[in-house]
Amino acid sequence: MSTFKEIRGQLIKSLTSDPSPATVGDMWYNSTSLTLKGVVGSSAWSSGGALSLPRSVAGLNAGTQTAGIAFGGYNGTSFGNTNSTEEYNGSSWTGGGNLSTARRAGAGFGIQTSAVLGGGYGPSNATEEYDGSSWTGGGNMPANFHNTSGCGTLTAGFSNGSSETPAQACKYDGSSWTAVPSLPTGRSGGGTAGTSAAAIAAGAFPGADSYEWSGSAWTAGPDLNATHPNANMFGTSTAAILGGNPSNTATEEWNGTNWSVTGATMGTPRNAYGMGGTTTAGLAFGGSPYTTATEEYSPATATKTFTTS
Repeated sequence: MSTFKEIRGQLIKSLTSDPSPATVGDMWYNSTSLTLKGVVGSSAWSSGGALSLPRSVAGLNAGTQTAGIAFGGYNGTSFGNTNSTEEYNGSSWTGGGNLSTARRAGAGFGIQTSAVLGGGYGPSNATEEYDGSSWTGGGNMPANFHNTSGCGTLTAGFSNGSSETPAQACKYDGSSWTAVPSLPTGRSGGGTAGTSAAAIAAGAFPGADSYEWSGSAWTAGPDLNATHPNANMFGTSTAAILGGNPSNTATEEWNGTNWSVTGATMGTPRNAYGMGGTTTAGLAFGGSPYTTATEEYSPATATKTFTTS
């Protein structure tokens, strides 16, 4: 069995009072109260403002909790593919500039004032860039990438493998896409967090596997604690959140080494949804079954006294 020092890289300190500030994972012995204490984390999803348009937005990882962005998507019941863009201010969504072509299931990434959408069903391998008000054409993807997912920034964007080009990934430098080594196994959907320099991919159909991108090669990462097919992610290559799906609404957190279940469950069971943000302030929106639901993710911490009971 591992010791605390082996896990955290430090010994448990004896202190006369509780330290401030303290972060999740810290432990200490309070010699005044004669108790062993530590900081534990909890997290939760809460309802946010509804999208104007119910739609699935698979492959979209863009924006932040207070400056979110949703673009493209699909609602087969009402309108098929859409070119709609909506912007989130932390409480409500408003209309932005429309995409030049309606599409779904492409690689979307960036921030509210600098976003990218590449590929997807509708425009084959076309790419568009958003400047906060309007979309313009960017460099074409090297192949017709559908059922992929994106992450990163305008100049360091990334797309994981798609169902049409199994396992093939590519990166974007702000003007052109370049194919990079394929993932070890084919995948459809799922999420990716990070940039073209370093990323983590997980949540693809149908398994619980994850893969880490170093900037030049893929390696197999640890499995998720459960399968989350067609889930999405937000964050970085070393600190990411993976959402749930209709059969498993649990949330998992990646710390750069392992996946752990956070205890938070998404209030709206769905897949093919968009995400954005960080592990301290995240956003999930849209999805299938077609919905306008938006949820905000936030962690919480508490100091706990440990006993033998």
